Amino acid sequence: MIKRLHVKNFLSLRDVELELTQRNVLVGPNMSGKSNLIECLLFLTQVAISGLNKALLDRNGFAEVVWKGSPSDQRIGISLFYERHLPQEPPTSYEYEISVLGSQAGFVSIEKETIVAEKEGRRFTLAELADGRGSIKHLDGAQISTSTGAPNVSALEMSIPGWKGMEVKNFIASWRFYKLVPDLMKSANAAVEQKFLTKTGDNFSSWLMTLNTKYPEEFRRIKQVASDALPGLLEILSPPTQFATTYLLTKEKHLSSPVNIWRMADGELAFLGLLSLILAPPQLSAPLYCIEEPESHLHPRLMDGLVEAWSQAQVEWAANLSQVILTTHSPYVVDRMKLEDLVVLERTGGETRCTRPSSKAHLRELLEKEEAGLGDLWYSGALGGV
Repeated sequence: MIKRLHVKNFLSLRDVELELTQRNVLVGPNMSGKSNLIECLLFLTQVAISGLNKALLDRNGFAEVVWKGSPSDQRIGISLFYERHLPQEPPTSYEYEISVLGSQAGFVSIEKETIVAEKEGRRFTLAELADGRGSIKHLDGAQISTSTGAPNVSALEMSIPGWKGMEVKNFIASWRFYKLVPDLMKSANAAVEQKFLTKTGDNFSSWLMTLNTKYPEEFRRIKQVASDALPGLLEILSPPTQFATTYLLTKEKHLSSPVNIWRMADGELAFLGLLSLILAPPQLSAPLYCIEEPESHLHPRLMDGLVEAWSQAQVEWAANLSQVILTTHSPYVVDRMKLEDLVVLERTGGETRCTRPSSKAHLRELLEKEEAGLGDLWYSGALGGV
């Protein structure tokens, strides 16, 4: 789980240092920087998967990513600290840091990049690089390489069998990001096994087919929770067709024929998509989920069902529970969270600032006395960031 994140000069994140917990709910007005924080994490994931150059090109270059408030400071810095726990093994913590320098001519180089592991009180430097040169080592100090190959190639792009730095690469590469789009979910998919639901949900039918055929117990729970939350829903089906495709069908009370995915309500699809993430088996889960505005398309009572399923998963899968960062504009969603979950973002002078309202004793007192709900406090501006 990520315990600490520090970002400098990435979009509106001029200098943001944030302590993270298992469940992190980002609130704040439009343009406060909520999506920028998630975009920063997505940027790291794309560096690990596709490389620094591709991650920057996908965002129209370095100049469109670096904070625009200081032309003299053309460097982006991202560092994170996370802990990894495996059964019957001492916990291992990792620190990763990268500083990317840009020029007016459009060239970029990695000014500094380090990967440090700590286990049982001992620290091991796995990578220490500047402009692509330095040292990449095993835990025992044995040298693997003195270069990544170029000044703009990250250590996260490398694949070295047996190197412990690969754990950091794989951890970052496995983060998942979601902003479900019901119109894209309403499509036939190839009837092939899926390892995860895509960002927009455009592989939703084949994802549910995978859960149904490979993980029947988890799929049964999804159906049960969905039936409880959606009156009239009897069955969820995703049968393969003669054309080697599949698409979602549901059976409802009082209807003699199934309803196919093209005629399903947007809120129904969004609810099922989010529910499938919460109740997916641990082997298909990611260590981190970043979800933007989960309340979109949903009736408030459906959000109740999702939060309840989420809380139940926290109890059942504590050891394998994914970390979550989500953004919301809904006081109703905020009201279903704990004060410790909230991160308030606001933007001043073009810079995003983050605070944890749980540090304010008077807010905790109001909640304990039930003089106001958390959603009411957020809507009134008492939490800040309005």
